[in-house]
Order: sequence, then structure tokens, then C-alpha cells
Amino acid sequence: FCKIHHAETTIVPDGIRKGYPTEINFELLEGRIIQMKDELLNIINKKIGSYYWNFSLEICAEVGSRKAGTPMILMNRFEKLRPGYYGSKGLNIIVDVLSELFLFKNILTYDLTHPKNPVDFLQEVLVPETALRLILQDKSNITLEEARKIMEDGGDFGDYVHGE
Repeated sequence: FCKIHHAETTIVPDGIRKGYPTEINFELLEGRIIQMKDELLNIINKKIGSYYWNFSLEICAEVGSRKAGTPMILMNRFEKLRPGYYGSKGLNIIVDVLSELFLFKNILTYDLTHPKNPVDFLQEVLVPETALRLILQDKSNITLEEARKIMEDGGDFGDYVHGE
């Protein structure tokens, strides 16, 4: 009850005030993500930089690549990797589409994602990069940094309003 009350009295009104959408056409999400394929391939092939790939590599360097994938270490990064106001419903669609585009077609290989395995790379790099670009499309006229702040700030709103 306390969580629901807090969400309804604080998180949702705050998110609405910040312009987070209460309605998202999730049926269009797959097509929007597919249109990002070339840009995401450029991230995979390291032709363009990725904040989340750099962040993941820093964690690997700090604690080692094996330990970086443990649940405790992942929990510490959870807030940065959530898809913002898209919530768990958006997260599931993003993961499904990216898996179809890159995992199931063997485009993501260990050689490209080392020291991460392809599944971890998809979850820790491609999912947040995709969510970031979706937010950029939604908001237009903002920078990547502003979209990243919206993504991190909008996670609780998304989990409540657009949860599965």
C-alpha cells in the first residue's frame, strides 16, 4: 500500500510535471527500434562511442569481467540501465526486438562483445542505448546527456505507469 500511495501521490505527478508520457504506443516500438539498427550496429562495431559500453568496460576493469556480471555488482548499476519512462513493458519489447536483430542472427559475437558475453552486452549496452535514442526521438531538441538524465530519472515513473 505504501509503495502504491507513494507512486500515486509523488512519482506519477512528478513524472507528468516533467513531461513523461502516461500513454505510449507500444505497438510502434518494434518499428522504431528496427529503424535504429544501423546506428546500433555502429555501436557494436565500435564505429561510434557508447556511454554504456564505456561504463561497462570501466566496471570490468575495476572488479574483473567475471565479477562484473554477478547479481550484486549488476544491482549497483540497475538504476543507470533501466529504460526510463518506458518501464518494464518497454524493456521487454526492446529486449525482444534487439534479440531478434542481433542475437538470434549471430551478429553479436563474443569477439565483438568481449569481455562481455553477447547477452550481457545486449542488456547492459544495447538496451540502454536503444532507450536513450527512443527518448531522444520523443523529446527532440535535447542532447544525449539530457536524454540520459531523463532515462535515469524516469525509471520509477516507467516502472509504475508502464509496468507489465
